[in-house]
Amino acid sequence: MKLSVITAASIFLLSFNSHATMTLNSISGDSNRDLSDPAKPIIYAGFTPAVACTGDGSFTCDSCTGTSAGGKLFSCNKTSAYPNLRLVIQMTSTNTTGTVYAKIGEDDVSSTLPWTFDSGVLTFQATWAEICQAAGVGNCDSSMNKDLVVGINTTSGGSATTDSMTFRLNTRVAAADASDSFYTDCNTAAVANNQGFCHFNVFPGDEKLYVENMVYSDGYPASPAPGVEFRSVVFFYEPFVTDDNTTIASISNASSMFELPVNRSANPPIVDDRVDGLVNGQRYCMVMANMDMTGVISFFTPIPGTSGSPVTAAELCGTPAAVVGLLDDKSCFIATAAFGSQMAPEVESFREFRNKFLLPNKWGKAFVKFYYKHSPYYANMIAESEIAKTAVRAALWPLLLFARASVALGFWTAFALLSLGGLTIYGLYRRLILGRRFRGEL
Repeated sequence: MKLSVITAASIFLLSFNSHATMTLNSISGDSNRDLSDPAKPIIYAGFTPAVACTGDGSFTCDSCTGTSAGGKLFSCNKTSAYPNLRLVIQMTSTNTTGTVYAKIGEDDVSSTLPWTFDSGVLTFQATWAEICQAAGVGNCDSSMNKDLVVGINTTSGGSATTDSMTFRLNTRVAAADASDSFYTDCNTAAVANNQGFCHFNVFPGDEKLYVENMVYSDGYPASPAPGVEFRSVVFFYEPFVTDDNTTIASISNASSMFELPVNRSANPPIVDDRVDGLVNGQRYCMVMANMDMTGVISFFTPIPGTSGSPVTAAELCGTPAAVVGLLDDKSCFIATAAFGSQMAPEVESFREFRNKFLLPNKWGKAFVKFYYKHSPYYANMIAESEIAKTAVRAALWPLLLFARASVALGFWTAFALLSLGGLTIYGLYRRLILGRRFRGEL
């Protein structure tokens, strides 16, 4: 009898706490999202009140157009949220009936935020204005960092079933007075107002400009709003007109834009430092800004000549030039000069080694820039002399063997084999020399 009571109680408790399964189908009406944690997806929304940005409520809008009271450059968002934009979250539950509930933080908003539930499909759809008001942040006038819980309660046959999903709502509202558009000081990385990357200068490449000497704030990635970190740097650029200063002054939020992702977990953070897709022989000038997880672009590099700007106009401008080189997407300056063709198998091997082992890492990129700068002069000298070509070909063969072995076997395996081979040759050489000396003494 006692065992039966315990068993019955256990079954009741298990049935009362049983959970159905809810699956996320889709999200729309957000600026960005992070679905890496299925237990709590993060929904980001970035608002830019400094410039009017509206839509039909179905899609985000681009506020990086036109001008604002802050001038041609100001905080903006290519996927900006706005108060009447509808956030729509659709989920499927194994429950087909029940009572829908919704909470923001600790507040029950089931009766104030709209939703539909039909045949196991739960659709939460509310404007950001409704969400912000329910969360106590007015008409999305300030940033928000709260949990949204949406679920279904079902009671059947004396047992209760709950099915829910939790989302993190992280929003950032850029300053309405555009006060976060520019850095107030850009001379040191430790300045409190420097929240992301600050200044930089450019170096020419083939149909690209390299970005180098980038200064970033201590503790990057900083948080311009609770739960929001910087994720990339962006460059607004224009082709040359009249002079560098005039060109920089012509750059606006409507200018061409290029985004470079940042490896935020690295210390120091690593930036893919190539702005691609440019035209050789055309000079460009660029201004840098920081993009956060909500898509808000802010904290631009100070314009040269203004307070807090440590760079000159010439440092922000560069002219891409045609390159035929091992390290710049064509062939190899020196190898082509030595082997006679940029399509030679030897040159192809060097190019493959470049793509696989040099360009993906920091020291390799540094070598790219050094090679680009210094090798054309020597390549021209080699191309004009058959003796020089023969000598360089002989010097390149060990490197060629290493490049091919690295591609086939891996860098460190090739390095170990090359080292072993070198030691073996050196040992044989020593034995040969010592053997001759020994026989000579006899």
